[in-house]
Amino acid sequence: MTRRVSSAFVPLGGTSADSVLPKNLNIPRMEARGASFTTVMVVGLVVLGAVIRVVRDAGWLPLPPNVAPISAMALFSGAYLPRRWTFVVPLSAMLASDLIIGFYTLPVMVAVYASFASSNLFGRQLRQRLAVRRLLMFSLAGSIVFFLVTNAAVWAFQSMYPHTGAGLMQAYAAGLPFFRNTVLGDLGFVGLFFGLYRAVVVYLTWRQALATSTTHG
Repeated sequence: MTRRVSSAFVPLGGTSADSVLPKNLNIPRMEARGASFTTVMVVGLVVLGAVIRVVRDAGWLPLPPNVAPISAMALFSGAYLPRRWTFVVPLSAMLASDLIIGFYTLPVMVAVYASFASSNLFGRQLRQRLAVRRLLMFSLAGSIVFFLVTNAAVWAFQSMYPHTGAGLMQAYAAGLPFFRNTVLGDLGFVGLFFGLYRAVVVYLTWRQALATSTTHG
């Protein structure tokens, strides 16, 4: 079905990615709104993913079929957002973009959202230890789940293929050319979201270290 870093990361701990930040890092917080800098930044990147999805569908961003940010949004949110927001935020962004793009066959849409939820659950597995190998593994797992679940839904709930075992195999065979794009798109957007987050953390750490050395110099 068509869809709408460095080599090591600091290990995660606790319920959000604030633990990847140095303890003495002076990052502005929005405590009055009950949101840490990390949460605000992650939500911003998820919203960016939803915007990319809408812009791509409008034809303003020429990307191949199945190259979309939805799995990466879910994986990223699962890894970094506080548990009470880890699914609500990306789901809301997904729904908002679908309201603009347009809805489609309900059972197939449910299958897409189920795949989205699985990537979010995979992201939660990255909280305790976030390394490139695990990130690649869970990104690929999300791509495989999307391929299997959505193509099965197309076979089961649409009339494109016979409702037989052979018809299901036809659906999977027809989806294989798009699977490569799914994998490459997921890896690319995972690299974008996790890489941007990591880059900002490194920059803020460097800026504070520079300010500290200047003060004590």
